[in-house]
Amino acid sequence: MKDDLRKIIEKAVSGAFGSDFAMPEIVVDYPKNETFGDYTTNVAMTLSKELKKNPMEIAEAIKLQVTSYKLQEFGKIEVVAPGYINFSLSEKYLQNVVKDISKKGTSFGEAEKKDKKVMVEYSQPNTHKEFHIGHLRNVFIGSSLVNILRKSGHETIAANYIGDTGTHIAKCLWGISKFHADKNLDQLEDKAQFLGKVYSEAVKAIGENPQLEEEFKALQKKFEQGDAELVALWEKTKKWSLDEFYGIYDELGVKFDVYFWESEEEKAGMEMLPKLLETDFIKESQGATIADLEKYGLGILVLVRKDGSALYGMKDIPLAIRKFKEYGIDKSIVVVDIRQGLYFKQIFKILELMGFEKDMEHVGYEFVSLKGSETMSSRKGNIIPARFLMDRMVEKVQEKFPQTKIAKEIGLGAVKFYMLKYSGQSKIEFDMDEALRLEGATGPYVQYAHARICGILQKAQEAGFHMPKTEFDSESESNSVGLLTHEKEISLMRELNKFTALIEEVAMTNDINKITHYALSLADKFHSFYNDCKVIDQENPEITKARLAFVGAVKIILAETLSLIGVSAPEKM
Repeated sequence: MKDDLRKIIEKAVSGAFGSDFAMPEIVVDYPKNETFGDYTTNVAMTLSKELKKNPMEIAEAIKLQVTSYKLQEFGKIEVVAPGYINFSLSEKYLQNVVKDISKKGTSFGEAEKKDKKVMVEYSQPNTHKEFHIGHLRNVFIGSSLVNILRKSGHETIAANYIGDTGTHIAKCLWGISKFHADKNLDQLEDKAQFLGKVYSEAVKAIGENPQLEEEFKALQKKFEQGDAELVALWEKTKKWSLDEFYGIYDELGVKFDVYFWESEEEKAGMEMLPKLLETDFIKESQGATIADLEKYGLGILVLVRKDGSALYGMKDIPLAIRKFKEYGIDKSIVVVDIRQGLYFKQIFKILELMGFEKDMEHVGYEFVSLKGSETMSSRKGNIIPARFLMDRMVEKVQEKFPQTKIAKEIGLGAVKFYMLKYSGQSKIEFDMDEALRLEGATGPYVQYAHARICGILQKAQEAGFHMPKTEFDSESESNSVGLLTHEKEISLMRELNKFTALIEEVAMTNDINKITHYALSLADKFHSFYNDCKVIDQENPEITKARLAFVGAVKIILAETLSLIGVSAPEKM
C-alpha cells in the first residue's frame, strides 16, 4: 500500500498543479500516533517553495484530487497543520487483509519474483579459533537477511567463507608442536576449545619471548612449503573446527548453499598478482605489495607482506570476481563486523579501478559482550564461546520454567531475538536474565503470544467450534469478517497490514531489527485485543467465528515473522 499510495499522491499532485516543475521525492510514513491514520506524507511542505504556495493550501488541493478518485481503500483523508496529509484505511480494506492472510497463509507477503539475484556471504569463522558470541550475531543477521530477501522475491544464495589459512593457523600448529607434542590429540574431549587455547597460548609465548618468533617463522615456512607432517596436522585440526561450526549451524537451523575457502582464494589471488601489478595503483613498496588509494581518500592497503605472505585483500579480490562470474549474481552482500568498513571500501574501489564495477555492499555490526565482561579477543584468550552462551541459556530456561518441554526452542530463540533487536550500529552487552523475561522486548514474550493464540484455538475446538483449514473458507465465514469493528480489532488489523511493506523495506535497508520491533508490536496489540475482546462466546457464535478466524490470521503472521529471524513459534510454552 505504501508504494501504491506514493503513485496515487504523485498522480494527485500532477492533477492539481500540472507537471511544469520537478516532482519531489514523495515520502510516505506511518504516523507516530495511529490516531492520525495509517499513513502520512509531508509532500505539501516539500512542494511549498517550488509552487510558492502555503503548504496547507497545497495539501487541501492534493486531498481534493485523491478524494475525486473515489478509492475504496481509504475511509478518511485529512489535512493537519502545518501541511501533513493523513490517510486512514477503511475498515473494509483492513478486513480484507485478514481474509487475504487466511487465504494465502505463510505465502502472504511474498513478492513477485525479482530479476536481481543476490549472494549473502556471512559467518566467515576462522578454523583453529573458537566460534564466539560475536560470530553468533553475524550468523543471525546474515541468515535473517537471506530469509527476508527470499520473501521479497529475490533469488538468494547463502554463502560462507571459511578462514582456513593464515598466520593464526601457523601459530596454532606451532603451539601444538611446541607445547603439546606428547599429547594424544585424538583423546581430547573438547577439540575446538583446545585449538582456541593453544592459539592464545602461542600468541602469549611469542609476545613474551621474541626469540620464539624465529622458531615460529621457521615452522610457518615449512608449512607453506607443504611439509607433509604439518599439512596432515592442519587437515586433522581443521576438521575439528569444521565439525564444531557445522554442529552450531545445525543447532541454529542455519544452512548455506555454498562454501568458499580462504586457502583456495589465496592461490587465486597470487596467480592474479602479476596482472594487478600492471595497474598504476597497485605497486611494490619496501618489499611489500600495496594498493595506493590515497587520492580516493582511502589510504594504503597492504596486499602482500614483504615476506611474501598474502593478506585478506589478495583473497577477497578474486573471491568477489568469482561470485559474479561463477554464480551469475547481480549483487553481493558481505556481513562482517563494523571495524572492516574502511577495508571493504578499499576492496570495492580496487575492483572498480580494475574495471569490475558491480553492486557490492558491506553490512556491518558492532561488538557483542556478556554483561559485565571485557571486550573479547582471541589473542588474549578471553573470548566467550558461542556454545557457552547457547548451552547456558537453555539451562536457564530449564531453571526458570522446569515444566517446559521446549527449553532449547525458548533459549536459542531468546538469544537470536535479543541480538537482532538492536541496530547493527549498536554494541550489545548481552544480559541472559533480561533476554529470558516473559514480558518486555524479548523473544519469549513474542513466543508466548503465539502459544497463547494456539491455546485459544485449541479451547475453541474443544468447545465444538468449527475450525476451517483456511480460516474464511465459506461465504458465511468470509462475510463474518465484517463483524470485526472493535477499536482494538482495527488496531491489530492495521499492524497486520504493515507486514508486506516491512519485508520490502528491510530487504532494501538491511535493518533486521525492524522485524523484531514489528513482532513485539504485533504481540502487544494482540494481547491488548484479547484483554478487551472476548474471543470464545457461546452466546454469540458469529462473532466467535469471526474472532477465531482473526486470531488465526494473527497466528500466521506472528509465526512467519519469527520464522524470518530463525525463531521458533511454539504451540505451548
